[in-house]
Amino acid sequence: MILTVILEQMPHNWCAHTPDLQDSIIATGKTRSAVLQNFRDAMLDLFEFKREQGEDVPKVTAFEIRETCEVETLETLTATEKPRQATSQKARTVETV
Repeated sequence: MILTVILEQMPHNWCAHTPDLQDSIIATGKTRSAVLQNFRDAMLDLFEFKREQGEDVPKVTAFEIRETCEVETLETLTATEKPRQATSQKARTVETV
């Protein structure tokens, strides 16, 4: 299974989460690499706990990384301007777990 991981760069850190699992996994870190490592650790801890409870665990073979970035906020819009989305997606990358 390739797990989609959403990375968001915040003003002072990074955040990572996934929409692909029923259980929530959320991680933060000061850098992109730190948040990915924290996410991997949290995922492995969750999967270990689920195995101990006799629950099925998906076999994750890779992460599909999707990064978001903030878009300039507009204070006022004229009648002809359209609102911009708060975030936009950067190119996707796939990393082996």
